[in-house]
This record gives sequence, structure tokens and C-alpha cells, in this order.
Amino acid sequence: MTIFNRFLMILGLFISFNLNAFCQEDDEEDANDKIAEQLRQMYDDAAHFDDVFFVKKDGVWEFANEYGKILTNMRIESVEVAYVSAELTINGKKYTVYSPFEDDRVLMGRYGYYAYMDKNGNAVTPYMYDSDGDKINITPEKASAIINTSDQVMKVYQEVEQGRYTSVKALEKSISLDQAEKFTSDVADSLLTLLCKTHEKSPKNVDMKIAEDLFEATLANCGVLGNEIVLDYYETNGLDKQKRFDYVKELVDNYPTTHSHMLMGDFLAEGAICPKDIQGAINSYKTVVMNDSDEDGVAHDKLAELWKKYGTRYDNLVGKLCAENEKVEYFDDENIILTNGKQKMVVDDQQQVVLPKGDYEIVGYTGYVFFLLDDSSEYQLVKKGGEPLVNGKFEDYFILSLDMDEPQFVLKKNGKWGFYGADGKPVTSMIFDDYEPEMLDEPSLEINGEKYSVHSLFIDGMMVVDKEGAYGCIDTNGKVAVPLDYDQMKFTPKGNLVVLKGGKYGVIDRNGNELLPCKYDYMEYDEDEGKLKATIEDTVDI
Repeated sequence: MTIFNRFLMILGLFISFNLNAFCQEDDEEDANDKIAEQLRQMYDDAAHFDDVFFVKKDGVWEFANEYGKILTNMRIESVEVAYVSAELTINGKKYTVYSPFEDDRVLMGRYGYYAYMDKNGNAVTPYMYDSDGDKINITPEKASAIINTSDQVMKVYQEVEQGRYTSVKALEKSISLDQAEKFTSDVADSLLTLLCKTHEKSPKNVDMKIAEDLFEATLANCGVLGNEIVLDYYETNGLDKQKRFDYVKELVDNYPTTHSHMLMGDFLAEGAICPKDIQGAINSYKTVVMNDSDEDGVAHDKLAELWKKYGTRYDNLVGKLCAENEKVEYFDDENIILTNGKQKMVVDDQQQVVLPKGDYEIVGYTGYVFFLLDDSSEYQLVKKGGEPLVNGKFEDYFILSLDMDEPQFVLKKNGKWGFYGADGKPVTSMIFDDYEPEMLDEPSLEINGEKYSVHSLFIDGMMVVDKEGAYGCIDTNGKVAVPLDYDQMKFTPKGNLVVLKGGKYGVIDRNGNELLPCKYDYMEYDEDEGKLKATIEDTVDI
């Protein structure tokens, strides 16, 4: 594990603390999942989309309502539902849908241009709308031409992926630069990929003079795949040196990636296709390191080589330190970690000592705490200056933040876990049998065979937890302090607890006493007024 991967992993565990209504959308999603499951009993498959559903029968999909009534006759071949859209295939063509079928029509798009379709999948308008249904400033003829050209690109792309290159040159000549500038990212990526692969595998079937213009025209719209494939091309086979440099510079300025920064650094350090600029090269490599994207350490090595060669002529502080020490292991805006043999030292941007020399490995740090690993594979938490934040060594550690101003440290010793505050003082004893961080879910802890999901820090001696979906609180001894009787629960800034039960919100105090009954439809904390506000929506039967 690289020096700060562990710390970044822990940062990924942080869960936002938000008092705005307790995710009523989650309840709706659960209800829709149940409806989809019921529809699967009627059809071969079903999927929820916006306010309607897709159902599959005899190999084809259709729009349907929540009762399973089929609304269309489009004979959709495949359906892929994403977060806010769905990708449909009809007669081998891909369509994007953002809104459900309603009023006997649906807005369906191809390559960024949208038209209204009837229930049979026939266009009842030209492709003259955006995804919101607003008219766009393009003639239907031009939109149709871009869609047809995009189809050609995707067809030839598939041929190139299969090793067939004979259609590429004709495709190039059929694409106007005006069309190329309007391609969607997937079409732009496919075009750049097929051009570069053809040049590599079958050069006679691609006109690179035309290709260079197409590269430039599609630059603004292509995604990571397109940029990476063209960077590879320019790194090895680019024909025009100035265009190579201009392209990489454009990427660095407007669409920066690790690859583009590294290539720019190489160009500037070598001076082969542009004037040599050592400080510019150093800045490019530093950007990669500062973004924590130097996974294989190449940027570090190239920086060290330049600093060793040029010393204090460039980047005076870091260059001087690199010249005086064996290695600059890591640096950011605050700290520089120096290595000499097994000895490490940390200095700040003013070259003041932050951590004195010692035989340790730095596995991460926050703004004020360093996490050190010694030869015995035990961890220490130390403050700037080297003084321990928490006395003793520990078998493992994690940071629990949940987006609070100050985190708590979860430490393991003699097989047991305990919680410590940001000041290093114990919040609990080492009494917990297990603690598990989760990348995409809540952390969990276990005591006396009881496992709880964690939803808060220990706040004034209490933590919000749930067990199998039932929410309550435990105290610092791991005992249940507020019964696990609620559907959801969160602390308010004033220390009370907003709870959800039976679909309604209420408030209890830290002893479980009811302050407001669970009868409110919506509840949120108004930070400006410092008050908790609740509303009841009246329902009228008609």
C-alpha cells in the first residue's frame, strides 16, 4: 500500500451528516423496487425508470405502468437503466431516454439530438430538441446528417476493432469538420481510436493529414478514452511536432489527465519538439504527484532526476532538499518528507522541522496528526513535533469523521477496539470486539456478539447505530441507551434526536423521552434560525 493510499481509503469512508428530511427518496425507491419485483412475476423481467417501468416478454421490452399495463409497441431489444436515463436499442440503433412515456409519446435521443416518438417507436417530430424537450438551434437536416455520420463512425469503429481497416479512408473524407465538432464524446472517442489504430496497424488505409484536423475538431468533445489513445499516438507516431505539442498543451489546460501532464513534462524536459523548460517540466511532474496519481512513482523519479541534475537552479527549496538528502519521498502544499536510508524527517514549506529524524514509515496524516508505522508493524499517532497524540502503540487504526468538524480515531490494541477524540483523550475503553470500515456503506462495530452499523460519532457519550434496520443509540460502554425502535435517527445540532417511525418524523431527547410525536411528514434543521422545522401535509379524500 503506497504511503497515502490507506489515508485516502479512509477519507472515502466519510459519510455526510445532513438533517434535511430523512431520504424520503430512499423510501420511494424501495417501493418501486417492490413493484418491479411484482412485475417480474408477470413478465420475464422488469426495471424501474422514473415514473414508469420497463417489462420484458418473449425477448422484447416495452414501457409499462405500475400495474403492468403495457403502454407501447416499440419492440425494444435491450434496456440499460442508469441513474437518470435509460439506453434503449431498437432495430439495432441506440436511443437515450430521460423522461418516461406519457401523453402517448416519449422524447428519445440519438447522439445528443432528440425527437418525440409515438408508442410504436416512430418519430412524430424531427430531431430538433435537447434532452429537456427544448428546441435547439440546428436544422433538422443538419441534425439528421450528424446522426447518420455518427452511425457510420460507430460502424467503422466496430470494423477496426475486428481488424478490418479498409473503410477508414472513405469515412474520413465523409466527415466535415463542422460535424466533427458536434460529435458526442462516445462518437469522438470512437473516431480517434479507429484513426490511431488504423495508423498503427494499417497506415495506408488512413490519411493522417485529414486525421490531424479531425483530432483538433473533436478535442473539445472527446472523453478520457479518446484523449488517452491520441496521447499514445502523439507519443510514438505523431507526424507534426508542433501539433503534438499544441494538442498536449490544450489537454493540460482544458482536460488535464495524468498522462497529459507526464507527456508535457517529458516534452519540456527534452526540448525536442518545443523549447526546453526545466521549471515547466518540474511543475508538470509535481502536478501528478500533488494529485496523488503517481501510482508507479515515475513522476517522483523524474523529479528527483531533475532536482539532482539542476540542484537549486529550479524549485529552490525542494531542489536544495533533494540535493542534500537521498530522496524526497513525498511533498504537498504543507509538508515535505525526506528519506536517508531508514531515517525519515518531515519539514514544512518554510523548511522548519515538523517531525524529527526517526526510523519510521509515515502511512498518512491529517492537518495535525501523523500516523507512523514502526518495524514491529504497530502504529503510533503523533502530533507535529513528534509528541504522541495518544500514548502507546496500536495494531490498527481508522479515522471516523462522518463529515463532522473533528474526527474520532478508532484504535485497536490487544485485539480490542476503542474510540479516541481529536484531542487524543479516550472516548471509550478498548471494549469493542470488531470494527469494520466500509467503502460504500456505514462502518460497523461489534460488542458481545451484537453487531451495529454506525451512523454518528460518539456525541456526549452516545452514538446512533442500527441493527438490521432498527435505529437507536449505544453509550460508551456499548450498552443500548435509546431502544432500537426507530426506522431512522440522527442527532440535531442541539443534541436531541430526530427520529422516523411509521413513515412520520418526531423528536426525542437523549434519554428516549418524546419531545415531538412522530406525526410530521417532513423535518429539517434551519441553520440560519437555529431551529428544527417540521411540517404536516394534509391529505384530503375525494
